[in-house]
Amino acid sequence: MAETHQVVTKVWIAPGCIVCDACENDCPEVFDVQEQTCLIRPPALNPDFLKPLTPSIITAAEGCPVDVIKFDTVEVAGPAPWAGQEAAAAAAPAAGTATAHAPAAKAAAPMAPPDPRWQALLSTSRVSPSLSAGLGTTVRKSPEVIQAEEMVRAVDLPKDAPPDLRMAMLAVGGAYAPQLSMGDRLRNAATRAADAAKVSRRTVNLALAAGWGATAACLALSLGMFQDFFGPKVLKEPKKQWRVGRLDAFSMPNTVDESYKRTPAGSEGFWIVNLQPVESKLVAISTICTHLGCIPNWLAGENKFKCPCHGSGYYMNGINFEGPTPRPLERFAVNVDADGFLVVDQSKIFRQELGEWDNPESFVTL
Repeated sequence: MAETHQVVTKVWIAPGCIVCDACENDCPEVFDVQEQTCLIRPPALNPDFLKPLTPSIITAAEGCPVDVIKFDTVEVAGPAPWAGQEAAAAAAPAAGTATAHAPAAKAAAPMAPPDPRWQALLSTSRVSPSLSAGLGTTVRKSPEVIQAEEMVRAVDLPKDAPPDLRMAMLAVGGAYAPQLSMGDRLRNAATRAADAAKVSRRTVNLALAAGWGATAACLALSLGMFQDFFGPKVLKEPKKQWRVGRLDAFSMPNTVDESYKRTPAGSEGFWIVNLQPVESKLVAISTICTHLGCIPNWLAGENKFKCPCHGSGYYMNGINFEGPTPRPLERFAVNVDADGFLVVDQSKIFRQELGEWDNPESFVTL
């Protein structure tokens, strides 16, 4: 059986890298360790570049402490070109014929300029020796404290001076403010209460105006809500009766008038259909398909109404004969007024499956 070996064709880093530099030490040609993560170098995106580096990539993956280095391999015919190189590399230093070279160190990043805030802190600090640890300690004192200490040194108080004398010197320097006496605190409280009790007439008038204005606004809002809740909500209904023309304008047999396929008010329309010679009737048929409410088209060449949405078909008299529609088209009430005009009343609907097409109001006899 022919000998084969595995070569790496793709390598990537899964989430969870701890930036330990182990992978870059094992295979610097592929891995580039940054400050916060590890990246795959651009040349390593080429499978041909990865194949001769297969041993180093496998070593880096096995040495990763968090196991985030992943790679894909393919089987290639023939012996591995790097077979036996590991033993030779291990024996070479012992024989003194070769020297292992560490990967080139990365160039050190240039140092950023110091933070001006830290510089300001150090410039206003005093460093004195620590008596407990013998280390330098940063002590920052306010100018008032420094001034008071200088005044105490200038007066040259004795070491056994009473504490109240030292506090008096600090108070003179502004570094210490003695607490007010109980009498002073009571007098200050009484003064603040008297100032708060003084209310001018202008302030009273403004408060009254604001209060009455808020009361009026609440009352107006309450009345508006009351009217909206209890008031009748009457909607303007669209026109239901249409004077479509004189009766003799629709006297031609076997015709469909589409003038009112959509009414001027934008509501549901109708066709005026002369059913002669089959029936001596003039009817007003609704333009709404009884399947899902689309508007069919009148196909004069085929003598039928055809719905463009789902293919429902109706004869000229409104009877359904094809498609998914469950019932015939509806008819509206029609009559002839005293002036000889045909009037369509859409408030009255007649359905064939209920036997309502025989109602005299559903047609005009020709």
